[in-house]
Amino acid sequence: MAEAKKKVKVVLKGVTPKGVFVWAWVDKPDNSEYGKGKYKCAQKLEKGVPENDAFARKLRELHKAAKGKADTCPIKDGDKLAEDNEEKNGKFRGFWLLTAKSKNKPEQIDAKKNPLKATAKSGDFGRLSVAAAEFDTGANKGITLYLNALQLLERRAASAVDDFDDEGDEYGEDKAAAETPDGDDSGDDSNDGDDDGDAF
Repeated sequence: MAEAKKKVKVVLKGVTPKGVFVWAWVDKPDNSEYGKGKYKCAQKLEKGVPENDAFARKLRELHKAAKGKADTCPIKDGDKLAEDNEEKNGKFRGFWLLTAKSKNKPEQIDAKKNPLKATAKSGDFGRLSVAAAEFDTGANKGITLYLNALQLLERRAASAVDDFDDEGDEYGEDKAAAETPDGDDSGDDSNDGDDDGDAF
């Protein structure tokens, strides 16, 4: 007879402070060897902001109480990450970095709690609804963060069109209709693939 599934002990449920989204896999799961088919989103919280520091301290205390090791805590000190690998993690200096994951697709809403028309991306600004739960695999213990929902407050993700300057009034808007010889659109080289441009 199979063992009964262990009940997850939730020790904290709530909303994170405001921060920048990193590695946002919220519209489709991350199927890489690291993502393991889960939805996930990390968040950078600026250090020195009382609300952010208090939230980080709370998570670290809960992880320690669950006998978790420092390297498995779901919120990391960005300064220490940068010290270990400046080239890879230098962008996290001055921040707390937390990561939340889920097997289920998280709900995405805007500042007025309306469903998002377009998914949030890495670089955008907002908050996460998370639940911290204790885990014990025998070899490892501590807490993990489950991602329940995401609230987008400001779109900040870089776009390819951001590389261009606004040319002002010197040139007008392009209002011409696209033309194809004899209605033949076989020369269309648009990307029919499934790549949405968000590789992170």
